[in-house]
Amino acid sequence: MRTTKRIVPAFLLIVILSGCWDRNEINDYAFWIGSALDLTKDGEIQTSAQIAIPSQFIKQKGGGGASGRSNIVVSATGKSLVDLINNLQEKLPRRIFIGHRRAIFFGEKLARRGIKNIVDQFSRNSDTRLRTDIFVVQDAEGKDALEINSPFSHFSAIAAVDQDRFCRIGDVALRDFFLDATSQGIRPIMPVIKLSPQKQDMGKIFLIASLAIFNKDLKMAGFLEREETMQSLWVKGILKDEYLTHSIDNGRYSLYVSNLKSTIITHINQDKITAEVQLSGKGRILESQSNADLSKPEILMDINRKLNKKEKVKIEKTIKIVQEKYGQDIFGFGEALHRQHPYQWKSLKDNWDQIFPNMPVTVHLDIRIMRVGNLGKQLIE
Repeated sequence: MRTTKRIVPAFLLIVILSGCWDRNEINDYAFWIGSALDLTKDGEIQTSAQIAIPSQFIKQKGGGGASGRSNIVVSATGKSLVDLINNLQEKLPRRIFIGHRRAIFFGEKLARRGIKNIVDQFSRNSDTRLRTDIFVVQDAEGKDALEINSPFSHFSAIAAVDQDRFCRIGDVALRDFFLDATSQGIRPIMPVIKLSPQKQDMGKIFLIASLAIFNKDLKMAGFLEREETMQSLWVKGILKDEYLTHSIDNGRYSLYVSNLKSTIITHINQDKITAEVQLSGKGRILESQSNADLSKPEILMDINRKLNKKEKVKIEKTIKIVQEKYGQDIFGFGEALHRQHPYQWKSLKDNWDQIFPNMPVTVHLDIRIMRVGNLGKQLIE
């Protein structure tokens, strides 16, 4: 009898703990790698999903472009993202899983109309990774970016993320966008993708070389050019290195500048608000199209001084363009004002979009050329 009393509980524990009653096998999931959001002609939202095809990974050992696709792109149209996801689920034989999503692409038309209501769903959905990268697709739809068959990755969404990292255009994720969008002293930015024809196989590749500027209502105000983009990121304090080329006297010099730093200092004097930007970096000359002997300290110092002067003028011009053309503080002058003058900021924050475009800004630049290579003069004069 005692033996029976011991065996029965043990048997029940084995039955209860031996497995999961509500398990979901990996084969039951459709892995959502990239998203695209576009505006239709009827004013509705179209969402597209780049879904992995696991069976293709066995056949392909290289990139996705050489021997076929490792993904499919499915789309649905509706009024809200929740409805759209449900509509997409009806087109797939597996349960949608967005935990592996790497990138979200916004079509230019939708970005200009505004994405305020759309990103609300991203902030509420616990399955959304805040490290998901986001992009605006210039002169095209977001879906076009998903349909690219990249030769470097099975998924164009992952290829875009990797390329953005190497291009150094901010590496903006949902988390960064949310932080700027909810701050009163800075306006959000987003990397811009442009699809470019590739002559050798008539396909398309990505170009990531600029930023999109958004206002406080999350409507896209416009684009910056590449040089303006890099200078803006430097002022904002998120650029770590850059390549510069300047014509000085009768020569032309190309430098690699690292250890980039930015400090914004704001002043309030009798209700007049001004700002200073202190930028610094360490340079290394990579190319010299000049007969100057860079091994001579006096010549190098003169070139260094003139280079700082030229770059300073360009950066001040970029800040002025952002102020006058777009009127959006993407640099964070308002946040610096908030930190440095918290009491005055209370009366300024509601009118910052009107104050920022007229605020005088001065740039102080200190790039120090540390290395010139093994030669002073050109190898062949």
